[in-house]
This record gives sequence, structure tokens and C-alpha cells, in this order.
Amino acid sequence: MSPRQALGIALTYFCSLLQGLTLVAFPASATVLRSEYGIDDAGYGSLFLPQMAFTIAGSLASASLASRLGLKTLLAISTLLAASAAAALASVSIVGADARLPILLVGTGLMGAGFGLAAAPLNALPARFFPSRADAALVALHTSMGAGLALGPLIVSAIVASGAWRAMPIGLACVATIAASLVLAAAFPSAEIAGAASTPVRVTPRATFSLLLVVAVLYAFCEGTFASWASVFLAEDRHVDPRLAALALSAFWASIAIGRLLVAAIVVRVPAERVWVALLVLIALAFGVVPLAHDASSGIAVFALAGLACSAFFPLTVGIGARLHARPETAASMLVAALMIGVGCSSFALGALRARLSLEEIYRLSIAYPLVALVLAFVVVRRARVTT
Repeated sequence: MSPRQALGIALTYFCSLLQGLTLVAFPASATVLRSEYGIDDAGYGSLFLPQMAFTIAGSLASASLASRLGLKTLLAISTLLAASAAAALASVSIVGADARLPILLVGTGLMGAGFGLAAAPLNALPARFFPSRADAALVALHTSMGAGLALGPLIVSAIVASGAWRAMPIGLACVATIAASLVLAAAFPSAEIAGAASTPVRVTPRATFSLLLVVAVLYAFCEGTFASWASVFLAEDRHVDPRLAALALSAFWASIAIGRLLVAAIVVRVPAERVWVALLVLIALAFGVVPLAHDASSGIAVFALAGLACSAFFPLTVGIGARLHARPETAASMLVAALMIGVGCSSFALGALRARLSLEEIYRLSIAYPLVALVLAFVVVRRARVTT
């Protein structure tokens, strides 16, 4: 392996980390934006609409742009967009009050576009670098992004405590800009070279891949239900101290990171499809035990289980999709779009259900998501085997 190729591998995983840091930079800065820069509830809530819209649009365009520009160039562009989003976040400290919300909306739009466009390069490059260990390499990449999501709030909290909040987005913008420049100098394998050493693609009927997209949406409903309502469920329904209830959400995200590391090691020896199906069973189990939580310790435990269940499911879905589709970049982009559609729809749907059902009832009924996904997953796996 040449030094330039080693640099390409390191930058691929580092850019994934930067995407995670950028994604969490805005919500992690919520207290500062609201208390110091006058962003009200309605304004703050509106920030994530551009993110969702541009993530979906960017992910749908990612595969097409990758075929025209190349994965290397697209990775550099997506990282520059992350740098621009961080710069927009930092700029609220120097613009007038009337311009703060508009520039933040631009920032979250840039963040969404960068994340969406990164779908093809970040999900396709690990398999090209490590064709014989594609599933483990892809899960490891998502672990890197998860590390960014987990570290971001800790970094912001430490910098806010020092009284220099804007150093965080400025530093992130600078580091991401440097990373994007280095990407252009690094070496990345071509599709032809990678394809010669990798497992042949199982080109399945379009209906089979469509079922996989539905599985991705159903999974997004699962993750959104766990993550969006964990703290609220424990604080309001179980009367747990809000600080302890927040620990349950932290346990959920920490378990996702730990679970991805474990699965990355497991799929080296166990077929990815088996682990994929097993995680759906574990997700269903988690929905079944969440209503049993009645205090802080049991709440933290059940949401940690939920995080472990969700951990590597989406990375494995992307890996399976890449083997079922003639163009892996297209598969990854479509699956990321499906995930974002599911996240967006679940946010609105759960909000509406909250007015009619208790969170305990919502969690009980939500077991339908993984069970339906489990049936579809068996169909996908069976049809994929028939084509081999």
C-alpha cells in the first residue's frame, strides 16, 4: 500500500468523523443559540427542515454526481460543505440579530447537502479499500461517524464552559477545509481495480431492492422512536429526574457506537445477512422491554439495549444493498434518502400520536416496525440467494 493510498483510507474515515461532528454541532449548540443569540423555540425548530430536505436531495443526487465527478472529488466537495456549515454556525456571533436565523437556516441546509452528497463516497469507498472485508470496513466507517456524534456534545460543552463557544465551529470549519484539500492529494482505488478483487454483485430484480428501501424506512421509524422520546418517556411517564432521564439517551447513543465496534468484529466470521436479521429481532425485543422501565436504572438499561440493537443495522443494510444493486453508489445514496424520509416522517407521526396515546402505548405498538421489517428482510435474503 502506497503512502497516498494510506492517506486516502485515513481521510475517508476522518471525513466520516467530521460529518458526525458537523451534524451534531447545531443541536449541541442549542443552549448558546437560544440564550446568547436570541433564537426562539419556533426558530430553533425550523432549523432542521432545510437539513432534512437537502440531505434527501443530496443523497439522491450523490450517485449521479459520483459517476460524473468521481468519489474522490465528491468526498472533497461534501467535506467542504460541512466546513461551510460550521462557518455559518460560527458567523452568528458577528452578524446582526435579524440575520442570525437566516444564516443558521443556510448553515443547516449546507450541513444536510454535505451529508447527503457524502452518501456515495463514504459508503462505497470502504469496500473498495477492503474488498475482502467490506461489511466490517463499512460498519467501522459508521462507527467513526457515530464517534463524531458522541464526541460533539462533549466538545461543545467543554468549550462553552471556557467561554469561547465560537472556537468550536471555527475550528471545525478549518479542520474540514484542510481535510478536503488533502482528499484531493490522496489516492483512491478505481471501481475497476476494486471490482476485480471483490465479491460479484448479486443483481436482483428491482422489486427486491425496493423491499430493502422499505426496510430502511421502517428502521428509521425504530431509531427515531427510541432516540426522540427516550428522555421524555422517562421524565414524564415514569417521573424520573430529567438529568437521569437524559442519561438514558446518552446510553442509547453510546451503545450504538459500542455495538458497531462489536458487529465490525463479528461480521468478519459470521455472514452479514444473519447479523442483520438478528438485529431486527433484538430491536423488537427492545420495544417489548421499554415499557417495563419504571426508574432511572431500568430506563438506562433498556435504552442501552435499544442502542445495541440499532447499532449496525443501517450500515449492514447499506452493505447488503451494495451487493444487490448494479451500482453500489446508487444503492447507498437511495438508502440514505430512505433513512432520512423515515426519520422525517416518524418525527411528525409520533408528534401526532403523542396527543392520543401515551408513550408507553406508542412503544408497545412500535414493535410492529421491526416485525414487519423482519418479514421483508427474510424475503430480501431469500431472493438474494436465488440470484447467486
